[in-house]
Amino acid sequence: MDRNRNYDVFPQNGVAEIKFGMSASEVESLWGPPTRSSKNILGDSTEVRDASLITYDSADGGVAEIGFPSTYPNVIVKGVRVFQQPHAKTIEQLKQLDADAYVGQGFIVFKNLAISLSGFGADDFEALTVTAFKAGWWDDDLADMAKLS
Repeated sequence: MDRNRNYDVFPQNGVAEIKFGMSASEVESLWGPPTRSSKNILGDSTEVRDASLITYDSADGGVAEIGFPSTYPNVIVKGVRVFQQPHAKTIEQLKQLDADAYVGQGFIVFKNLAISLSGFGADDFEALTVTAFKAGWWDDDLADMAKLS
């Protein structure tokens, strides 16, 4: 995968040409074969391509999450270049787009933008990730999280 291309996040729809609900074979036809496949602790299938991670919902087999580390500099959410500015500025810009945001256990979840951030509370740039997710994917977890102030 090309780490330098733009990966535009379309909230609750997908990232670039990958749409939520697509099958693994559809993803492979667009982004090539995974370098590693496994199951996470919830039983969902995951695939790694370069350093990106795709999670498939065990309930329907379709794409549920698409995640990128900070080594993909051009992940863009509604004009916000997630990894190309100070963390606080990224968070503030995303809050302006989605005030329905939550924080807990190392994650910030923007419900309406359907993205989660991790590592943005620390100073380790290499630990940063952004993950786009399908509508409802985080809903059960939000009850245990605090509203982002």
